[in-house]
Amino acid sequence: MNNVLLSVLLIISSALIGNFVIYGLARRRTPGVYYFCLLMTAMIFHSVGYAFELLSDSADIMYIWIKVEYIGVSFYPFLIMMFSREYTEEKSFANRFVVSLVLMVNVITLILVYTNNHHFLYYSSIAVDYSPGFPILALQKGIWYQIQVFFLCFSIFYSITVLMIKLKRTSGSYRNKVLFLLMGVTAPVITMMLYLLGMGPVYLDMTPFSYFIMSISITIGLFRYDMLVLNPITYEMIFQSINEAVLVIDSNGMLVGFNNVSKEFFPSLSKMKIGQSFELIEELKDHNLDSVNPVHDICGRIYSFKAITMKTHRVRIYVANDITESENAKKQLEILATIDSLTGLYNRRYFMEQVERFGSDGVFVIIDLDHFKVINDTFGHFEGDRVLSDFGILIQHTFPDHISCRYGGEEFAVFLAETGLGEAYKRVETLRAKNSKGIQSCNVTFSAGMTEYHIGSGTVSEALIRADQKLYEAKERGRDRICL
Repeated sequence: MNNVLLSVLLIISSALIGNFVIYGLARRRTPGVYYFCLLMTAMIFHSVGYAFELLSDSADIMYIWIKVEYIGVSFYPFLIMMFSREYTEEKSFANRFVVSLVLMVNVITLILVYTNNHHFLYYSSIAVDYSPGFPILALQKGIWYQIQVFFLCFSIFYSITVLMIKLKRTSGSYRNKVLFLLMGVTAPVITMMLYLLGMGPVYLDMTPFSYFIMSISITIGLFRYDMLVLNPITYEMIFQSINEAVLVIDSNGMLVGFNNVSKEFFPSLSKMKIGQSFELIEELKDHNLDSVNPVHDICGRIYSFKAITMKTHRVRIYVANDITESENAKKQLEILATIDSLTGLYNRRYFMEQVERFGSDGVFVIIDLDHFKVINDTFGHFEGDRVLSDFGILIQHTFPDHISCRYGGEEFAVFLAETGLGEAYKRVETLRAKNSKGIQSCNVTFSAGMTEYHIGSGTVSEALIRADQKLYEAKERGRDRICL
């Protein structure tokens, strides 16, 4: 076995890992990438240090390079745990206390490696072995070495467990992404276990060489499956902190992520997994969320959708806001702006707008309740309001297919579209007959003025003035009559 060849392989592996660090730094806001970069940097220290250790010919120089290696090796447990913790967003077990404990052990490891000659707690003895054909350190492990290995195994077990859980919760190409990451993490674990069990070349640590295998696995996941954008939005910081539903879809129409509010808005999401088709969301399958109109009526609720394209991550984010209450309030305001609250008829302004919009010949009728002031003075305003309300209902029932309004005070107006003067007169007489039977307690009668309206022969306002003049003529002639 050639120490130069082994060193070259380690340098090449370090160069590949260095590319991952650069790639990751450009995407450092993606969950887990920051600790991914630190972990890769630690592996570079390990690989480069071990490469020069293999090229050294004395124990003192070799141990200097071991100190370089342990700038990275010491913190493997902490970095592996943090990378998996951030990537999978599992923080219930790997809480602040556990993470702080692991970091403290790692810092002690680095200190003990640098001061080993004074206590031999990490390496109980250091010698040089020439049996492989080149000088190599023969190290006997001390008590703290066993502690460091325990925490390393603990972190790796945690990492594999949370990745396995994430693997189970995903499907499709996203399952492959996690699978390659899992394979990449597992490769160094296997070689490390073989080394610890003495099932490899004597005193030759094969773990740094497994980084080469790991780098290939990560390369496949990174560039073929775009591994680091599996979960480009942190649920904890964004997804779970807002009241809107957030759906993240990749360029292939697959779900990258969704928050808990999404499941409340669209219940079928509760049965879906990351990596499944966006089209499987039952509530949204008949809606085009990229249409010009962002408002959609879904299962009796009204939602406003905002689409955000993130070209750097090749995903599209849909943010849905439940605007049912505000839309209902808006409709209510529209009603209040067009309807007279007492009678339920249109108000005067909206009545005129509707007539002009309708654009048809017809007959205008203006109706005034006779001696209405006497009703208010005699029975009170409450009774007066009741009379107005009842009369409004009577007008709606008599002219259901025509536009009517409360013209002002005790006056009402009706526009009978495409109706002749004679037919309109009969309809108003019908109203008189119903009124004589419907509101007896106050003996309310009404006077009415009528006029024809022809498009092009004058304005709506002019026609209403003529009808109003006919109304006053009816009053002057004794009330309780209709004037044409």
